[in-house]
Amino acid sequence: DIDNVVFQTNEFLCNGTFIGSDGPFWWILQMSMALGALFSICVAGGMAYKMMVKNDPIDVFKIMKVLGIALVMCFWYPPSKSGIGASSNACILDALAYIPNCIGSYTHDLYEAEAEQVSDKYNELMPLIHKRDSVCSPVKAKFDAAVKGTQQNSNQDDVAQASGVEKVVKVAEEAEKVESKTTFAGLMIGLDKVVMFFSLVIYRIGWWSTIFCQQILLGMLTIFGPIQWAFSVLPKWEGAWAKWITRYLTVHFYGAMLYFVGFYVLLLFDIVLSVQVENLTAITQSDVTASAYIQNA
Repeated sequence: DIDNVVFQTNEFLCNGTFIGSDGPFWWILQMSMALGALFSICVAGGMAYKMMVKNDPIDVFKIMKVLGIALVMCFWYPPSKSGIGASSNACILDALAYIPNCIGSYTHDLYEAEAEQVSDKYNELMPLIHKRDSVCSPVKAKFDAAVKGTQQNSNQDDVAQASGVEKVVKVAEEAEKVESKTTFAGLMIGLDKVVMFFSLVIYRIGWWSTIFCQQILLGMLTIFGPIQWAFSVLPKWEGAWAKWITRYLTVHFYGAMLYFVGFYVLLLFDIVLSVQVENLTAITQSDVTASAYIQNA
C-alpha cells in the first residue's frame, strides 16, 4: 500500500477533497497563487510605469511574462477540481509529471516481476531452512554426546589401557575440534538469519523514507511554486521558473529511480536466495551431508 503512493502523488495533490473549496490545503494554495499573481502584477506595473514615464526602453516581452504567469496560475491545478469554473482537467502539474510517471511505470513493472520471482524463491527457501535445522540438530546432538563421552574419566582410562595415553590425547583433541566446529556452525546459522532480517528491515525503511521525503518535497514545491514563478518577473530571478521545473522533475523522478534501484536490490536478493536454495538442497540430503556441513561450516 505504501509503495502505491509513488504513483498517487498527483492524485493526492490534485484531489478535490484537499484542494476543493472546503479542503484544508486549498486556502494555502489559493493564498500562494494569489500572492504570486499580485506580486507579478505589481512588478509588471512598475516596469510599465518606468517605460512610460521614466523613459526606460520599451520591452514588450517583459510585460508579456505576466501573461505567461497568469496562464500558469490558471492551469496550476485542473480548473474542474480547483473551482475556477472551467471543466478542463488539464494542468501544469500533470503535464510535467507525464514523462516521469511513464518511466516509473516501466521500472515499476520490472520491480514487480522481480519481486514475484523473489517471493517464489523465498517460499522455496523457508522449508529448506526448517529441514536443515531439523537435520542438523540430531547430528549436533550426536557430536555433543560423543564429546561428553570422551571427556569422562572412566572412558579415558579404558582407552588409555587399551591404546595408550597418546590415543587418549588424540581422541580428546578430535572431540574438542568437533565441539568447536558444531558451535561455530550453529553461530553461522544464527548469524545468517540475523543478517537477513536486518537487511530486509533496513531495505524497507530506506524505501519508505524515500517515498515519504518525496511526498513532502512535492507538496512544498507545489504550494510554493506559484510564488517562485512570480519571482521570475524580476531581472535577477529570470531563471526561477526553470529552476523550479528542474527541482520538480528531479523529485518526481524519485519514484522511477526508486523502483529501478529496488529492481537491482531484489535481483541481489534473488541471487543470494538461489545460492542458499542450492546449498541447502545439498545439505539436507542425508545425515552424512549434514555432518559434513557442520564440520566444514
